[in-house]
Amino acid sequence: MERILTRTEEFLLLAVLKLGESANPVSIYDEIEKAGGTSSTLGAIYFPLQRLEERGFLTSFLGDPCAVRGGKSRRYYRLTEAGLDALAVSRRTHERIPRESPFLLPTRPM
Repeated sequence: MERILTRTEEFLLLAVLKLGESANPVSIYDEIEKAGGTSSTLGAIYFPLQRLEERGFLTSFLGDPCAVRGGKSRRYYRLTEAGLDALAVSRRTHERIPRESPFLLPTRPM
């Protein structure tokens, strides 16, 4: 059985998928924050990004040095096939659990 992604891992992978070639830690964090998915700090996403890369769900590369950051290169992330597969498993799980759960909460108007 495949290990289920944590909510943070899922948000990170979805943000990388949405951002495409511009997926660097700052833009990833901003995307998740904009969606209302985090109350943590920017620094808190670096370890999960590294873990996702070690697990083969992401790859990373260094971009060109930029003058704004004193010549430092930004790290960019890309989703791998394994990352897409993990998101597909996560989505199927999200769809299946409510249908199969005997403890469904009643729908409430918002």
